[in-house]
Amino acid sequence: METSPAQTSVPASTLSPDVVFDEFPEDVDPLTGLQVADPEILDRRPVAVKISNYPRSVRPQWGLSLADIVYEYYHNNDLTRFYAIFYGQDAELAGPIRSGRLFDSYLTDIYQDILVFASADVRVLDRFNAEYPAWQLVPLLDGDCPPRPVCRIDPETDYFLVADTSRVGNYAVARGGDNERQDLHGMAFADEVLEDGEEVDQINFDYSYASYSYWKYDSDSGRYLRYQDTRDVIGSRAQIYAPLKDRLTGQQVAADNVVVLYIDHFHFFYSHETDTDPVIEIVDMDFSGHAPAYLFRDGKVYSLEWVREKDQLLYLVDANGQRFPFKPGTTWFQVVTDETQLLTDGSAWRFEFILLHPE
Repeated sequence: METSPAQTSVPASTLSPDVVFDEFPEDVDPLTGLQVADPEILDRRPVAVKISNYPRSVRPQWGLSLADIVYEYYHNNDLTRFYAIFYGQDAELAGPIRSGRLFDSYLTDIYQDILVFASADVRVLDRFNAEYPAWQLVPLLDGDCPPRPVCRIDPETDYFLVADTSRVGNYAVARGGDNERQDLHGMAFADEVLEDGEEVDQINFDYSYASYSYWKYDSDSGRYLRYQDTRDVIGSRAQIYAPLKDRLTGQQVAADNVVVLYIDHFHFFYSHETDTDPVIEIVDMDFSGHAPAYLFRDGKVYSLEWVREKDQLLYLVDANGQRFPFKPGTTWFQVVTDETQLLTDGSAWRFEFILLHPE
């Protein structure tokens, strides 16, 4: 069955942004709801790393399974990229690091993190520099790692930029920055399996012929396992997948929550391909207010809304405007357009990404 987000949208009149909820203890990570072994790790800003997923030769990546939160979103030319947030634990290596995009500026505002990326288009850099001090942006470093928090490594002839997330905060302080603990309360968590919710054990995302993936619910672990494309789908070729592994841990990438965010996308800049120049595509989004969302947890799906308010974390609400709880653990946010089509077939759901390019 094919549906659109409008068919499942929570009425705006039911939203109640002033819901009061308890703060977390000092030793509980507010981005996962989990107790940490050493509470001092939370006495800092989160570290966000832009991690590449294309070309496929960059896989397996380092550190994805250790991030508290990962956002996957369309960046340009039919491909997606990851914005991985490390807070409750660090990754000795996180990467390969790639360039920033406009959507990163909204995420850095929400999570008050230090952003590690590998440069960006000048129009993107202009926004970053207008919104954030230089110490909060780590655009590119070369040299020895350590002592530098970012460096290049050369596994099997590839030359990748990676970060040690535990060293990024000290680097920011050395540049005159602030690495104090931020107010990151806003997400709600609950251990128990929630009532209602439709059973869905596979969630496919078709961003393009080249970028597609799915999450499979594993009832033994209570987590969603990630599978990633292995070839372009051209003509009659079928999609083929393989487990997405973490090169640092050797484990398949998994998440306790998978959340679909419908966000209005638009082109900040677009130039068509010519005989001498490739397409230049810079995508922006209207990431404010509230819009439809789906939360997948415990093998079930819940139709909700995401809410983004000034100086608050992104959170989810139900039809009564109450904050809806994540399962304690890690969360992957899959960002799609409000034109994206949802195809449901029993316990398998498929999101077909749609973004129209300028004529």
